Amino acid sequence: MSLERSVAIGHHEPEQKNRTIFLFGMLVPIFLIVSLLIAKINDAHTKDFAAYWQAGHMLLSGQNVYDSPTWIAERELLRTALHSEPTFQYPLPFAILFAPFALLSVQSSYTFWIFLAQVAILASIVILLRFYPARSGYVELAIVAGIFSFRSAFSVIVGGQILPFLLFFVSVSIFLFDRKKWFWGGFLLSLLSVKPSIGIPILALAGVWLLSRKQWMGILGMLVGGVALFLIGALVNPYWVVDYVNIGGDSFSKYFGMHPTLWGVVDKILVVDSRSIVVGMIVALTVFLLEAYFFHNAQAGPLEAFASILPAGLLMAPYSWAYDQILLTVPIVYLAMNISASQGSKVAVLFLFGVVALAIVLVSIAYLVEHDVWSVVTPITLWVLVRYFITRNARLENS
Repeated sequence: MSLERSVAIGHHEPEQKNRTIFLFGMLVPIFLIVSLLIAKINDAHTKDFAAYWQAGHMLLSGQNVYDSPTWIAERELLRTALHSEPTFQYPLPFAILFAPFALLSVQSSYTFWIFLAQVAILASIVILLRFYPARSGYVELAIVAGIFSFRSAFSVIVGGQILPFLLFFVSVSIFLFDRKKWFWGGFLLSLLSVKPSIGIPILALAGVWLLSRKQWMGILGMLVGGVALFLIGALVNPYWVVDYVNIGGDSFSKYFGMHPTLWGVVDKILVVDSRSIVVGMIVALTVFLLEAYFFHNAQAGPLEAFASILPAGLLMAPYSWAYDQILLTVPIVYLAMNISASQGSKVAVLFLFGVVALAIVLVSIAYLVEHDVWSVVTPITLWVLVRYFITRNARLENS
């Protein structure tokens, strides 16, 4: 962190604290009310959250979450996750970390989870806004409103998805990297591997960025975190990785071409051609190499880097749904603040409105064409805009 920025943060610190207290004081009671209302309207048994709860419950009961007959029998008995796959779809450490929530009833746990999810999203926004100590309060409120109006925010909160917490881990990692806490930033970032379909591409890109900056401790933190997660799972099932890889491959085959990623776009263009997987790999590798090239030729700070890494990672992911796009909170905040600085607050608010509107238009198209592949336009648009502003800012600094 530069001396100038340290001075700016110190100068605006009291105002930042007051704004943070105001935001949490105003919104946390609303989050509580919203959580109670959502839980009253929705049966947790019908949501994706129920699969998490069932996995935690089964572990507490000493059952194997990757054994299909056992999973299905428990699902029928508890009436949980009836729409879920025939086994648990995530790495075993996720189920272990979720086990404490299974001590509550599924409905009570769901209520508590969606409350925490909303707090996690708000906390992530507040962390990211710390990078802009001189920000306008008007733009700050617009960003909070824009993120919570974003389609994926609604999806992850109501569905009880894990994504708000992954967003929080990324945001804290960015903060730690900025404070030169490289090891702990990498260690926390490794938690994204509990959802490998998007976590692995993002971690691979983060590794390239750390390598470009020769921050070996950050890479070490990611490796140590990954090993720690493996060992946590091995305490319950030494062969959990083999079991997970087997079910993960089945999911990829079953849903290939249905996701808002470059793989899905390629499949729709080639119309389920046998070459779709090969071309998808080539296109994803191209994005990876472009990011590596950008990082090699320009020193990007933590926020800049992850504003580019997250949309690129979602584009590369072979298996990702539209609700994963809550991770685009990072590039949205980055772009809103840069647009505000260069074009003014009103243009920044128009940008936020445009992002929200674009997501709504794309979901409307999804209902018409009966698939959501074209929601890939959102991460593509944000990735291109982020790369533009990173290049522009670098030129201004060098001029």
